[in-house]
Amino acid sequence: MKALCSPFALLLLAVLGCLARRSSLVDGRGFARRSVDGPGSDNFVRHRYPSVVVLGDHLYIDGGEVYSGNNGTGTNTTQSSGPYPSYAVNSTFSLRLNESWTNDTVEFRSISKTAPLLSQQIYWSDTTNGAGAFYTWGGMAVGAASPPENGLWIFNTDGTGGGQWSQVTQGNYLAFSRLKRPTGSAFTQGDGIGYALGGQVSSKTDRSVQEPAPGYALASLVSYDFVSGNWGNDSSASYGGYGTCLDGRAEFVPFGPNGLLLFLGGAETPVDITENSPVQVLWNQLWMVDPVTKKWYKQTTKGTRPPTMERACTVGARGPNNTYEIFIYGGSSDQAKGVSPDVFVLSLPGFNFFKAESPGTPRADHVCVTIGIGKRQMLSYGGVDGGSGLASSSMTPDPWKQGIGIYDMSELKWLDSYDPIAAAASYESPAMVTDWYRNAGMESVIWDSDAVKALFINGSSGTYGEPNNTTINGSDGSQQSSRRIGAIVGGTVGGVVVLTIAGVAIFFLRRRRRRRQSTPTVVAETIDEYRPEPWPKDSPRMRSTTPGTMMTFISGPTPEPVEISGTAREELPAEDVDWTYELPVPTPRLRPELPDRKFSI
Repeated sequence: MKALCSPFALLLLAVLGCLARRSSLVDGRGFARRSVDGPGSDNFVRHRYPSVVVLGDHLYIDGGEVYSGNNGTGTNTTQSSGPYPSYAVNSTFSLRLNESWTNDTVEFRSISKTAPLLSQQIYWSDTTNGAGAFYTWGGMAVGAASPPENGLWIFNTDGTGGGQWSQVTQGNYLAFSRLKRPTGSAFTQGDGIGYALGGQVSSKTDRSVQEPAPGYALASLVSYDFVSGNWGNDSSASYGGYGTCLDGRAEFVPFGPNGLLLFLGGAETPVDITENSPVQVLWNQLWMVDPVTKKWYKQTTKGTRPPTMERACTVGARGPNNTYEIFIYGGSSDQAKGVSPDVFVLSLPGFNFFKAESPGTPRADHVCVTIGIGKRQMLSYGGVDGGSGLASSSMTPDPWKQGIGIYDMSELKWLDSYDPIAAAASYESPAMVTDWYRNAGMESVIWDSDAVKALFINGSSGTYGEPNNTTINGSDGSQQSSRRIGAIVGGTVGGVVVLTIAGVAIFFLRRRRRRRQSTPTVVAETIDEYRPEPWPKDSPRMRSTTPGTMMTFISGPTPEPVEISGTAREELPAEDVDWTYELPVPTPRLRPELPDRKFSI
């Protein structure tokens, strides 16, 4: 019997071993998995379409595809048409931001991933969710893989650089199922809500779409509330020429009553995309929308504008003197016919562009985030070169070790290391920005409409970009003008205060005088209700011949009238009423006695 069972046992073990091996390489959604794909690998060449989020003391990297020097281990090489094979990134990574490191010494922590392996995802971070979390939605399947079913995934961090993936249950699945999974959307977030404008869908992004890439463009603004879990899907027909946006960028800027979603770069196209229909948008005008009222606005820009650009990275930084700067790095430009290495700065509310004289390295499809307590430094991660078409055949290895670059946004210079102490310094607007405001830059702004001007110039402050809070005209008499205005305002406020105190004093004095004048010894009452109690026998009454009116003494003897000093005494108006005084008479009992009650326990 043992001899017969032994072959079956061996066969069973072999089958289980094969299943175990297969499960280690393929997850439940049919995505091949690798055992080695860290950006710190010696074979690392490029990381394209990554998602990067800062939560607490850690930076998290997820998604996209990695190009390496060889196939590594595993079986999920997805693209090998170029000199460097690529594959979908199998893990989520984190690195520490509370310790110093260089590109050579930085260490990545690998975290297992159960979410789908995708590139060009939409991602939103939620700092109020436990130790911090970020959501991913949309994206495109890598290589020959098929897209997953529509779903929103969340990565909950544990505060130590780790975390866990899970799928978010949809409270209103019907509304969620009507959304198409896009790629190439311009996304941002503000006040606990994530937003995504446009993008495109095809059979590589959504299972319900049969049309192959490039598919068709979306003319909608999707929103997701982190707290309620509600989705919104509003038309974006008022944006640009078609209401569509491909591979643009978005920033939430703190202007207006609700903040504004500002959209930067990218391309526009009719809904039915063709190979040549997308056209990169110019920077001459910028579009924005109020996320609450859904009203669209546009404003003309000035300064040194970037060339037409898509697939760049952007970050925003609030200036210390009522400004907000947006840094734009890299991108692919049809106008420049290549990949840009430049950094441009857009300063609000001036809507003026500046070009930083500190280029980085050419790259597109990368990500930038602000790091450090002071939000002074920008970290760039990933990206590719390869000409205007970003062809992998002409791609070169990343000149930055492990794909990381650090940029000081105040000094406008690239750094070769990260220092948390230096990153703790507060952001200050670059000198060329403050100089522009000091030299009356705001006076040159021509607003497209009064409505736009009201959003950015609401009268709360007239100073921009100046550390010493001088006025925007920057003239020698500006500080004196500020002092004069302060003196006028102070005198006005002081006068109002004095008048208020005097008014209150007069009010209380008059109120006190009225009380002294009107203190009564006799109170008139109209008796219109039944009184069950008899009148006290020792209380005299004044009965009028006019029915329904009676005067009752509150005190005993009537006091003599007293002349109030300084107040003329006037006679009471005469009334045609005859009064008689009579002694009180016994009043019959009108309320029966309560019956005797006996209580028993």
